[in-house]
Amino acid sequence: MIASQTARANISPATILVALADPDGATRLRAALEAAGYRVITASDGAAALRLLTAHACDLVVCDALLSDLDGFEVCRAIKQAPATRDTPVILLIDGDDELQRERALQAGADDVASAPVDRTAILTLARSQLRIGRLVTQVNNLEGVVVTLARAVEDRDHSSSGLSEKVAHWAMQLGSAIALPDDQLTPLYKAALLHDVGTLSVPVGVLAKEGRLDPAEFGQVKRHPVVSEEILGALPRSDQLLPAVRHHHERIDGAGYPDGLGGDDIPLFARIIAIADAFVAMTNDRPYRRRRSKAEAVQTLSQGAGKQWDASL
Repeated sequence: MIASQTARANISPATILVALADPDGATRLRAALEAAGYRVITASDGAAALRLLTAHACDLVVCDALLSDLDGFEVCRAIKQAPATRDTPVILLIDGDDELQRERALQAGADDVASAPVDRTAILTLARSQLRIGRLVTQVNNLEGVVVTLARAVEDRDHSSSGLSEKVAHWAMQLGSAIALPDDQLTPLYKAALLHDVGTLSVPVGVLAKEGRLDPAEFGQVKRHPVVSEEILGALPRSDQLLPAVRHHHERIDGAGYPDGLGGDDIPLFARIIAIADAFVAMTNDRPYRRRRSKAEAVQTLSQGAGKQWDASL
């Protein structure tokens, strides 16, 4: 699927927004970019540039720092602050080699800086580079989307578990906030909790929904799912914080868990948090083989298992 999406992206010409105060310079740059195979739209002031970005899906913005109305620095900052456009690369054109303007451009979030007057060859080179980076960002986002889709596929196989991954992620975040995890840790914790059971795609539905005890072969299949989750998520960029959490969320404080028999503080913190959230959600939701417990009963069970199955400090 990713390959086909990338192929379509390569077939369609990239759209570049050129926002220059100098109409002659804009005309020359537009001609050079169109000759290179790009689709170009133009604006002569900052407000018009932002309106065009709202109306068109642009792959790159080339913006003059000295635009009227909103200057290029303000335009760049607005682009980078808006969720819909923050991944759109911006090349800011500054006055010669002005170091102050260069610093302002980078502070505004510019992905690259070029000197005015416009050097068409230099802009073409920068455009190719930034568009290549943009395609890689798109592929990364697509890949994350595929993995989230897999997580939903896990629940689609077993309708009784629908929505449980989101609940585990919610309670993991609540617990993370309660122990004052830094904000930059909460997002990876949420992702790890949301995707922790993606490896159960490797376990037959009949085993997951079986009433009564699993036989040794069936339990062996279940015990492997954290490792499979780790293997699947290992394809994601920036997954270093996620992998230990998904691999070890079935470890126990007393060392009797799986897959590696870790115990105590050797179990990663995210995994210890997810283990508690996972158990709480499992106990407070109906399953094919048992009815849900009340939240009070679930908390009592967690308290009884503190220091043995779950981290007592959490």
